[in-house]
Amino acid sequence: MLFNSLDYLLFLLLVVGVYWALLRYRALRFAIIFLASCVFYMAWNPAYIILIFFSICVDYIAGRAIFTAGSPRVKKNWLIASVACNLGLLGTFKYFNFFCSATNDIFSLFGFDIPVPYLDVLLPVGISFYTFQSLSYTIDIYRGRLEPTRNFVKFSIFITFFPQLVAGPIVRAVQFLPQLTGPPRLNKEKVGEGLFLIATGLFKKVAIADFLAVNLVDRVFDDPTGYSSLEVLIALYCYTMQMYCDFSGYTDVARGSAMFFGLELPENFNRPYQSTNPAEFWRRWHITLSSWLRDYLYYPLGGSRVKPARAYWNLWFTVFIVGLWHGASWNFVLYGILHASAMAAHRYFYRRAGRTRETVDPTALRISKTAAMFHFTVLSRILFRSTDLPNAVDVGGQLLSGSAFLFHIAPSIWTVLILSYVSHYLPRSWYEQSKRLFVRSPAPLQGIALSGLAILLAAVASRQVVPYIYFQF
Repeated sequence: MLFNSLDYLLFLLLVVGVYWALLRYRALRFAIIFLASCVFYMAWNPAYIILIFFSICVDYIAGRAIFTAGSPRVKKNWLIASVACNLGLLGTFKYFNFFCSATNDIFSLFGFDIPVPYLDVLLPVGISFYTFQSLSYTIDIYRGRLEPTRNFVKFSIFITFFPQLVAGPIVRAVQFLPQLTGPPRLNKEKVGEGLFLIATGLFKKVAIADFLAVNLVDRVFDDPTGYSSLEVLIALYCYTMQMYCDFSGYTDVARGSAMFFGLELPENFNRPYQSTNPAEFWRRWHITLSSWLRDYLYYPLGGSRVKPARAYWNLWFTVFIVGLWHGASWNFVLYGILHASAMAAHRYFYRRAGRTRETVDPTALRISKTAAMFHFTVLSRILFRSTDLPNAVDVGGQLLSGSAFLFHIAPSIWTVLILSYVSHYLPRSWYEQSKRLFVRSPAPLQGIALSGLAILLAAVASRQVVPYIYFQF
C-alpha cells in the first residue's frame, strides 16, 4: 500500500475517521491504530507480521524485566537478550546470505569450493527501521531514561504505527509514548500542516522522484554504455535529487499522516545538499538514523572522550555502519568505507586547522565547499544505485569516457531537474512561510490548492509503479 496511491489515502481517511469517532474510548482507539497498522504491513507480506510480533513480545518483556531487575547483572543479561534477538533477526534476514557469499568468495581465492547455505526468503519490509526503534526502548530503560509501559497495545503501537513503520523516521519511545498519554488533541493548524506535509511529500515523490527515475535514471543504470559521459553525469544529478525527494517525501507523508492522529514524528531531513562537509551532511541527511547511531553506538564506544586513535576509529566505524545498514552487498560496504573515511579525514583537517562549529566561512569559500561536498555525494551515489559492483564499474567507466552529446535529455527532464535543485537551495524560511500561508488560508482555498495539485500529479504520474527506494532497507 504505497503512500502515493489512492488506496492509501482512502485507508488513511477511514482509520482517521474511526479513530476520532472513538475519542472517548481510549482502549478502542488504541486497538484501531494497532489493527490498522497490522493491516497496512500485511498488505506487503502477511507472514512477516509474525516477526514484528516477536520483536514486540521480546522487548515488552525485556523492558519490564530490566526495570524490575534486582541486580545490574540481571539487567544487563535482559538487555543482551533484547539486543541479541533483534539484531539476530536483522542479521538473519538482511545479512546472512551476504556473509555466506562473502565467505565463499574468500575460500574461492585459495582454491576451496565449500558449499554454504543460503536463505531463499524476501527481506521483510522495514525491518531495519522497526528493529532500531524497538532496541531504543530497552536500551533507554536500561540507562534509566525511560520507564516501561504496562500497556501492551500502547507499546505495540509504538513499534507498528503505520505511517512510519516501513521507512521511518526512526522514532524513540521517549518521544512517542508520552504522546499516547491523555486524550489526543487536534486543531485547524495541525490539520492544515498535516495536509501541507502530505501534499509536499506526494509532489516530491510523484512529480520529481518518479519522473526522474522513469525518464532517465533507470535507463542509464540499466544500459550505461548507451549514454554519453555527460548524460551519465546528468543522470547522477537526477538520481541524487530522486533519492532525496523519494525518501524525504515519504517522511513528509508519514509526519503529515501522524498529525491527523494528534501525534508528532521527528523531522528526518534538513536540506542535506546545502552541507559543506561530511559531518554536516550526516546531521542533515536521515537525521533519525544518524542520531540513533550516535547515541547508541558512537557514544557507548567512547565517542571522542578517548585517545585520538580510538576516537577516529569510533567515528569511522559508526559511519561505516551507517553505510552497511543500507544494504547487504559489496556496494554498501564500499559506500560505508567511502563516507567513513571522508568523515575521519574531515575531522582530522578540521581539528588540525583549529576550527570550531562557530567558525564562519566567507561566502565564496562556503559555496566552493558546498559544491565539493555535493559532488562527493553525487559520485558516491553510483555505489548506492548500482545493482552490483560490475554495474557500478560500468557506470563509472562511462562517466569517464569523455563523450559529451546530450541526445537523451528531454526538455522536461531539464525543467524538473533545475527547478528541484533551485527549490532545494532556497532559504528554509521560504518553505516555512509557504507552510504558514497554507495553514492560515481558509479551508476553501486549501481545497482549491489541493485539487490543483491532484490534477497536476495525475497528469505527470508514471504509469509504472515506482516503489520507495528505502523500502528495500
